[in-house]
Amino acid sequence: MEDRRLETHPDLMDPEWRKHAEVDAWLGSKKDLKKRRKQASRRGFRVSGGPVFVLALIALVVAAVVVHRVQGRGVNDVPGFGQPPEAAPVSGGVDLNRPYDRTPAAYWREGIAGVIVPPGQAVGGFTTAEVDAAYRTVTEAIAATRLSSGVLQYADGSELLRLLAPNERVRLEPALTSPLTVEKGKYLTLIGPNRLLQVSPRMTGFLTARPGEKGELIVHASYTTAYAFDAHPGEARTPSDIVPFVRDEQDYVIRKAPPFAKADAGLSFGEGAGYHSNMACDAFKAGILAPQYADKSKPVDGAPVVDEVDTYDPTKPLPSTGNCG
Repeated sequence: MEDRRLETHPDLMDPEWRKHAEVDAWLGSKKDLKKRRKQASRRGFRVSGGPVFVLALIALVVAAVVVHRVQGRGVNDVPGFGQPPEAAPVSGGVDLNRPYDRTPAAYWREGIAGVIVPPGQAVGGFTTAEVDAAYRTVTEAIAATRLSSGVLQYADGSELLRLLAPNERVRLEPALTSPLTVEKGKYLTLIGPNRLLQVSPRMTGFLTARPGEKGELIVHASYTTAYAFDAHPGEARTPSDIVPFVRDEQDYVIRKAPPFAKADAGLSFGEGAGYHSNMACDAFKAGILAPQYADKSKPVDGAPVVDEVDTYDPTKPLPSTGNCG
């Protein structure tokens, strides 16, 4: 079978090439045969030329085929020979099963686990245990503000209200129990008609504590939250079209009674500032979080040109404006 494959090789079927190959093989085998006979005569025995000649001819013909094919095409024409490996193609579009891929939130942790809580230590007039308790209260408030199913699915502010000091609860109840309004959107993440994917928001950030007035502990939360929105085919072209970011720099004030009145003891909101990007500006003006592709007033152009590493890094200064000004 092997001899039959050689006989039908395309190059062996070429009469002109075969003529030259047979001459080269004959001359080579003749020279080799003379050398073998000379060596054999020195050892005192004779080698038969028939089988050896046939095997030598086959080997030389195969070698000639390989040399002819490579020389005829050139080394650089042989696929993969002497060429650097090609880079794998970069996939585009949006993968709704892995919506955070190719965004700054790709390696952030899910939910409140992304916010680093330092070990408690005494601060001002607050003991280590009291500082630990304050950190727990603040992380619950962040979850009630940005993560809870009640707020994301039903715009329900009751979970946050429950955590507040009595007088702070009275002050914010009208806003937190109202329909979707700009004022309510200052405290809660409000989701409109564009629905979130069934994946957890991603977060990165940390808490710190410092003393305030006598009987006050100020817990500062510096964190960024990323949300992943669903999309129909053709609505979004890049991950930035479906993943908006909300960055918060928020003070939470914990007061003790005494020296404060019992109605003021507990959690209240202090100074705060925020930054939003990759979102629909029409919805943002109404206090609602929506993906960038939902903004019908302008074409989908992807994320704004920003240094995303610094923009979403809670250790960096807060940007002055987001993609909606």
